Amino acid sequence: MESILSALYHGQISPEEHYSPQTEKYHAIRQEHYRHYEDFLRQLPPALVDRFTAIMDEQLNLLPLDFQESFTDGFRLGALLMLDILHPCR
Repeated sequence: MESILSALYHGQISPEEHYSPQTEKYHAIRQEHYRHYEDFLRQLPPALVDRFTAIMDEQLNLLPLDFQESFTDGFRLGALLMLDILHPCR
């Protein structure tokens, strides 16, 4: 049986559909990073562009695993906080 945290994370329950950074600061930083990325790619020889893109893709493939761990750890921390609030001085 899959845990509820795994079910949440894997989309059987979908709070992630509601997550989207909306701050101007986030969007400005993201645009700046993308410009830096594009500028860097223009400076590379074509053979290195392909290799760099492959390396970046490898790193991006790790993000879902990082997000899953952060997601479940955050829920565990929240549960511990709730227990501490509901049952102080244990």
